[in-house]
Amino acid sequence: MHVRSILRTRRMASLVAVVGFTLALAGVAVAAGPAIQTITPHKADQVTNIDVLRQQLKNYYGDPLAVTGSTGTWASALNPESNYADEARSVAADAEHWLAARAHSQRPSGLKAIVLDVDDTTLATWNYEIFSNWDYNPTSNGTFVTEQRFPAVPGMVDLVTQARDEGYAIIFITGRPTGQEAATLGNLTTDGTGVDAGYPAPTTLNNGEDGLFTKPAIADYPQYLKDACAAELATLPTPKSCTTIHYKSATRAHIESLGYEIVANFGDQYSDLIGGYADRTFKLPNPNYFLP
Repeated sequence: MHVRSILRTRRMASLVAVVGFTLALAGVAVAAGPAIQTITPHKADQVTNIDVLRQQLKNYYGDPLAVTGSTGTWASALNPESNYADEARSVAADAEHWLAARAHSQRPSGLKAIVLDVDDTTLATWNYEIFSNWDYNPTSNGTFVTEQRFPAVPGMVDLVTQARDEGYAIIFITGRPTGQEAATLGNLTTDGTGVDAGYPAPTTLNNGEDGLFTKPAIADYPQYLKDACAAELATLPTPKSCTTIHYKSATRAHIESLGYEIVANFGDQYSDLIGGYADRTFKLPNPNYFLP
């Protein structure tokens, strides 16, 4: 067996093990309680006071005097000197070294790829946290998306630009719905509307698909999502949409089925990264929310 075949076999075996374990855990979580599994405190001093936690987050983002709410300071620029920015740039620098070392492998030019999530992996949503006081609302969040209000995550534009210049295909996979694809593309790149983060344009794949995957409506699922999410789709009386893990891992599997090797996968949530189909994963910092 060729070395590449051995590597792919091991990657697939790892995927089966990881997904099996993850689904087992997910089954327990769904049956027994909330998606976020943690301790049950016995005393109040075992819990971080929520106002103290909000202030810690403001300090971490270098925005200690931030005022929350629609009339607050949400329009202020993301602080490039914050501890958050330093941590994000550190992840990006680590990835730059990893990708540079593998840029000249024997893989055919154009078939090495990186995959990136959008929210808080490539675009920072700190301004929305301040606007919403950490209370997500799909309508107000949708306004931030369509008006392209999110700046780049520190360090990530340079990373993606370097990867593009080294011959990597640039592919984004986001849980944002398909109706937000045009605004997402405009925010990521440069279209003269709202914030232009300045990322290279996504790579058009060798089957003609664009390189920005948004989450379709259930009725529009391609076959690979129908197969990966069969359990969710079989839920009665109403089918459920793919979990984040199923949606993103199945999409990465689809990308690799086209002949690409995903050398690095970037996300701010572990659900962006679980499920295999990547040589290495990179976790960006995000203490604001948890997506199972």
